[in-house]
This record gives sequence, structure tokens and C-alpha cells, in this order.
Amino acid sequence: MNTKVLSVCLAVLAALSCASAQQRYPQILRLSSDVSPDGQFQYAYQTEDGISSEARGTPVRSSSRDADGADGPATAVTGQYSYTGPDGQVYTVSYVADENGYRASGAHLPQPPPVPEAIQQSLQLIARSSASSATSSSDSFQPLQQRAAPAAPAFQGFQAFQRPQPQAFQPFQGFRRF
Repeated sequence: MNTKVLSVCLAVLAALSCASAQQRYPQILRLSSDVSPDGQFQYAYQTEDGISSEARGTPVRSSSRDADGADGPATAVTGQYSYTGPDGQVYTVSYVADENGYRASGAHLPQPPPVPEAIQQSLQLIARSSASSATSSSDSFQPLQQRAAPAAPAFQGFQAFQRPQPQAFQPFQGFRRF
């Protein structure tokens, strides 16, 4: 009995080791990388399974501050990557990452819906009214003066609190018969 269990365990281990030995990583077909002392960089690679990527980075002056409050170095990066999806289609994503955040674009990525015309008209009206109020200060909107908060009622002493008395349970009290 012990020899059967041992032989089954050895067979499972042998099968697992063969399966892990058969797993191989895709070969890199193209690889280039360049990093300059001034902080610029670029890289590109392509693998045999259809994955490719390339990016270019440039140091920029940043108006943002790090956690210590000091201006830190920032890098603006542009690039793209592509891969073959499970459906066999090649997907490509182009991106920009800079002081305005990460912005990706690709034909397969969702797009925001168009702004409804009523909203566009409202925004135009707001822009026109803002421009006209900046030119004429006498006709500009003046907020109402704030009213004083109503005075709190005067304390009238403690009043006796009466607990409601429980009522007897009466099933089907609120139902009507037909």
C-alpha cells in the first residue's frame, strides 16, 4: 500500500516538474535603451509574442512640490505599447505622462460621451455673463446680506417626560375583510 502511494506521489511530482520545465518566456527580438546624464531617456523593446513598447522621457521644471515642500525633479514621458489580446487582435495604447497627469489613448479605450447641447449652451451663457460682469461692475451680481440666525428659544425649565404606555397586541387590527 505504501509503495503505491509513494509511486503515485512520485508520478505527480514528475508531471509537475515536466510542466514547469516546458514553460518558457518569450524571446526578446529587439531591445534598445539610452539614458543621458541630463536625465533624458528612451527605450524600446519587442518580444516574439507580439508585445512591444517604447517611451521617451525628458526632464522638465515642475511647479509641484514634494512632501518636504521642495521643488523636485520631474520627467515628462511619451510613449506607446501594444500587445495581442486573447481575441487575437493587436491593441495599441499611446500615452503622455507629465505635470498634467497620465493620459492614455487607444482605439479600444472608452471615450467620454459628448457634452449635451443644453450644457454647452449653459456654459456659453456663463462665460458671456462672466465677461460682461467683469466689464461693468455696477450691474454685477450682489449677494443678499446674510440674515441673523434666529434666536434660540429661552429655556423654560424641565418638563416631565411621560413614557408612552404599551398597548395590547391586537392581530389583524388594521385589515378589512372582503
